[in-house]
Amino acid sequence: MRSTLFKAISLSKKFRGLTFFDLNLPLPLWKSRDETREVIKEAWEQADIIEVTKQELEFLLDEQHYERRRNYRPQYYAENYEQTKKRRDCYHYTREEILPLWHDKLKFLFVTDGTLRIHYYSPSFDGVAVGTEDVLITPFTCDRTGSGDAVVAGIMRKLTTQPEMFENQDFLERQLYFAIAAGIISQWTIGAVRGFPTESATQNLKEQVYVPSMW
Repeated sequence: MRSTLFKAISLSKKFRGLTFFDLNLPLPLWKSRDETREVIKEAWEQADIIEVTKQELEFLLDEQHYERRRNYRPQYYAENYEQTKKRRDCYHYTREEILPLWHDKLKFLFVTDGTLRIHYYSPSFDGVAVGTEDVLITPFTCDRTGSGDAVVAGIMRKLTTQPEMFENQDFLERQLYFAIAAGIISQWTIGAVRGFPTESATQNLKEQVYVPSMW
């Protein structure tokens, strides 16, 4: 299957196709960062677009930045921020910090944190699309992994239909709200038929969750 997969990737690239790599890394199954990166190296270096979760990124980068992240103060924070900052932080890794994972063929690296935030990096710009925590919808859980597949599917949907995302940062962020909405809707429709949100539903979500200054 491995040789067949990479042959398919080679043929796809021959016809100018793009390869999207969703790492989906079960951390307890790996002995070390070095072993992990060696195994995924071939796929990683052939990928044009990569998506990792925040936990996967931290695992691959090691723990040297944890102290700095714990001391980070976000732009928006509650009065009880000091009590909650160890549970939730909003740190955005700099381009220099993710450089060990970057390669010249990479067009996008997305770092997702459920529907809370989508961090993005391209060769010319980087930033973050601010979402909302799943716990607002499901108050009895703080696990944001359930909506991850829907978020990734939303990103892929927009990348294939909106090529402006590759060059325009503002346009990219607006389209990432669609992926966030897809993740939130997947939480609403547990056990029901799921699908992508409409553009109007995405706009309604943005108007309800974000103040105009955050648009």
